[in-house]
Amino acid sequence: MLGFRKKQTGQTLVMMTGVLLLVASLLFAVTDMGKHARQQFYLQSVADNAAYSAAVAMSRQMNFMALTNRALIGNQVAIAQWVGLASYLAMLERTAENLETITSFIPYVAQITRAISMIVERIEESFAEVASRLVAFQTFVIRGISFAQRALDANFVIQLPLLINDVVSEHSEELNWNAFHGGGVLPFPSLWSLKADYKSTENEENSQFLERLTIKSLDPFSLTRSYDWVDLYSFKVAKSGGTEVTRNNNGGWDWHGLDSVSLHTRRWLIGGFRETLPMGWGAKAQDQRRYRRSNYGGAFSVNSMSSSFGLSQMGSLNVEQDSFGYMRLNNLLVSSMDSVIVKIDNGEQTAYAKAMTKFTRPKHIFPRSDSRVEMDNLFNSLWEASLKPLSSIDKAVFGGQEFI
Repeated sequence: MLGFRKKQTGQTLVMMTGVLLLVASLLFAVTDMGKHARQQFYLQSVADNAAYSAAVAMSRQMNFMALTNRALIGNQVAIAQWVGLASYLAMLERTAENLETITSFIPYVAQITRAISMIVERIEESFAEVASRLVAFQTFVIRGISFAQRALDANFVIQLPLLINDVVSEHSEELNWNAFHGGGVLPFPSLWSLKADYKSTENEENSQFLERLTIKSLDPFSLTRSYDWVDLYSFKVAKSGGTEVTRNNNGGWDWHGLDSVSLHTRRWLIGGFRETLPMGWGAKAQDQRRYRRSNYGGAFSVNSMSSSFGLSQMGSLNVEQDSFGYMRLNNLLVSSMDSVIVKIDNGEQTAYAKAMTKFTRPKHIFPRSDSRVEMDNLFNSLWEASLKPLSSIDKAVFGGQEFI
């Protein structure tokens, strides 16, 4: 009986030892799984940070190009304003001079009109000199912006991998990383330089595209200066004019404006108005004088005679503008260009993260007057970054590994 109890005690010890070993194994497995999960979560955080940081940098670069494109247009609009003002003052000077000539035989009135003519002449001469210097400065700014766009875009391709490396290194120097474009085939940022092209105004099509945007951005004074100074039943004094741009031989832009004012009278007191007496005219070019008629805010259709005089006597600010360039989205844009996939590994585990830059215009914040959907472009700084899940294609390219 005693021997049987000793045998049972030995069996219990063996069973307890087995149970303890099983529990220890389970605890070890749970601990190891927890450690693995924590490490995977850490690697995923590093990958997310690196990918999102790269996407933020890409968004900032796109917004920079959009803002500098806007700056190019803004400086061209400013040149149009200076040229338009110079043309307008030249018209006022000629009008005052003609008025002085007409009233030269009228006592007392002649002295007043002569004084007015001298004042307007001095103002016009002073402004023409100031406008010439301002236009020269802004043409210099345009060249600087154009150069900065091209230089910073080329440098950005070099800076992107360094940025990702800095983000990863901030977490740990022992982590390895690789970056790919969307699809996981091409290394990042090999496609980035293809996303936007440098367009020079030496090319007529490129120049015309930017001209259309600039004309739409002109202020009302530069676009058309046509209205009636005096409008009575039988006669009126009609003012007309505007500013236009022409591409010169070297691809640069040349702004030129024309202004005219004429007396119009009715035919037989009840008919339509017709131009009767040219009263004043003036025209200014940024560089080259123009000899062919153009629209100029409808000047030739309103004041044909005085506008012809203005065109024949067009002056110049003598500021030549060289060709320049701007950035524009590539027409062959591939979706993978604007996305980045970052792979992080520590030798045992791997994590992937995908981010992209995208053009978005919130309708409730920046509604368009025409209610149309605005497509991706480099003329509004509305690019923003976001994390994206890996697509099935991305996962297949990376060998069907587990992604969390």
